[in-house]
Amino acid sequence: MKDFAKKHPVNKSKSNKGTATLRARRELNQPLKIKHFFIVAGMAAILFVSSQFLLQTDVKNLRGHVTNPTVEFFYPTDLEKDTVLIELEGIVTAENCEYLLQIETYGKRIYAQEQLGLMLTLDIEAYVERTFSSSMPGKTLFRVMSGPYKTKSEVNNAREVMVKNNRQPLLIKKCIKA
Repeated sequence: MKDFAKKHPVNKSKSNKGTATLRARRELNQPLKIKHFFIVAGMAAILFVSSQFLLQTDVKNLRGHVTNPTVEFFYPTDLEKDTVLIELEGIVTAENCEYLLQIETYGKRIYAQEQLGLMLTLDIEAYVERTFSSSMPGKTLFRVMSGPYKTKSEVNNAREVMVKNNRQPLLIKKCIKA
């Protein structure tokens, strides 16, 4: 059984009547206290003073003393002193070259024939050549070619006409050593 005698108002002590039962005892939490500021400032000052004594850097010594720089080239005189070796074995003395233009490549002959008709309307001599794909063996391709042209000037004139008509031809040079 419980004893309810202590809860009777007559049995309570009189010392608790004048004091507050709940009091808040907490400090204000500041993110940076003044003592922390002084510690960081002191560390920075110590670091600055120690770096001045340890490094002893003088900015005046880092600047250059040359006011009007001059540059001299001795290339012709140095070239006369040195020797240059040329291997004649790899040089081709005379070439017989012809130039071709690859206009487009198609997977079906009918598309190549249409492109051939368009090239003939531009007064460009063209033909269709059958070739095979290197990336897909056994696949037949039809490429529209123009040429052969004897000089670089002729091939550039034909290429310029094609570029003006929204074509991007590929220049092919075939040379035979004479």
